[in-house]
Amino acid sequence: MKRLYSIEFEPNEERAYAKQLMQRFVPLGRLGTGIGLVAFIGYGFWDAVLDPNAWERTAYLRATAVAHFLACIGLSFLPSFRTNPKLWPFLILYTYLGIAVLFPLILAQLPGGLVAGISGLTTGMIFVPAMTNGVLQTSGILVPYLLIAVFTIALAGGTNFEVVNALAWTSGGVGFAVAFSYQLDVINRRAFRLERLLEDETRRSEVLLLNILPAKIASRLKAHEEPVADKHESVSILFADLAGFSNITRKMSADELVSLLNDLFSRFDRLVDEHHVEKIKTIGDAYMAAAGLHGSVVDHAARIANLALEMQSAVREFRQRNSIDLELRIGIHSGPVIAGVIGKRKFSYDLWGDTVNVASRMESEGIPGKIQISEETQKLLPVSYFVSTRGEVQIKGDLPRTTYFLEGCS
Repeated sequence: MKRLYSIEFEPNEERAYAKQLMQRFVPLGRLGTGIGLVAFIGYGFWDAVLDPNAWERTAYLRATAVAHFLACIGLSFLPSFRTNPKLWPFLILYTYLGIAVLFPLILAQLPGGLVAGISGLTTGMIFVPAMTNGVLQTSGILVPYLLIAVFTIALAGGTNFEVVNALAWTSGGVGFAVAFSYQLDVINRRAFRLERLLEDETRRSEVLLLNILPAKIASRLKAHEEPVADKHESVSILFADLAGFSNITRKMSADELVSLLNDLFSRFDRLVDEHHVEKIKTIGDAYMAAAGLHGSVVDHAARIANLALEMQSAVREFRQRNSIDLELRIGIHSGPVIAGVIGKRKFSYDLWGDTVNVASRMESEGIPGKIQISEETQKLLPVSYFVSTRGEVQIKGDLPRTTYFLEGCS
């Protein structure tokens, strides 16, 4: 039989929904049980109003009810009930069956009690829809509650009128509670579905944001920090460019070209993550990355060197696999930079300073298939890195600089 749910969830989603409801059911269950405890104690004074000698007959029943409520509250702290959506309805059922037996027995001891107090059986139902997951659970608790209560009244000596009166009150209450349970189920399930959709959209937005910005910068932007700008005293910057790419563009369709470039740059992205380096941006067929921007990264030159060497290997493999004539020209320089976010729309994280300009010139004045590094970077590398001296190179807009080729690492 199809479940009477307003919105049907997939099994995994249904389990997640049930677990989320438990976070609300447990405190509400304890609250409702606590109110029942207070009510059974407080209405002991009502017994005395109806009959000054009623305490002799009802005190032990009310004490039993108090013990029952305390036991139910205690059971709600057990992990088996507190965290298990399948067992929770049985605890609520046990609680209400206790009421269904004890309350009519107390009323039967009072003159006119089964008429004057029977509405209390209905009042107690108001908590059930708020503590159960849908119509089936609500019905599974309240229908036995109704039958046991009416049966107890009959066994306690209730007249036909008292039995019919109790049946009318309780069945009417069950009907209203079940209807309310359905409405509440509609609200809860729609709210849960909207929350899940919102979470999915938030995750997608987070992924998109992290594809544009470093994680720490994204967090600062989300915290409405403006402007986002930092000065770094020592970082290493890599520029890489595909030599021969322009010739390839003339021979390929747009789809083939973009697919090819995406494949290669995706490899670079994975290497960047592996070496804990920050990708800054791509410009056409050029790739820019930096190490030392976040945290205490004293080995930023070694990180960027390792990245450069593996990027070379990736291009060699890529060239062989795709049978294309491509070479990677890489330039690296180390020094101080200013980093920050610019723009309000389509904003970007970028670096500024002479270090950026020199790193770019290390690449543009380099040799295809080689990794050209500045003297500043060479001095930061451990002795395990193999370098060869290229000599002085005239850098556009700068003085001649001694440069080196990074050959490998032991």
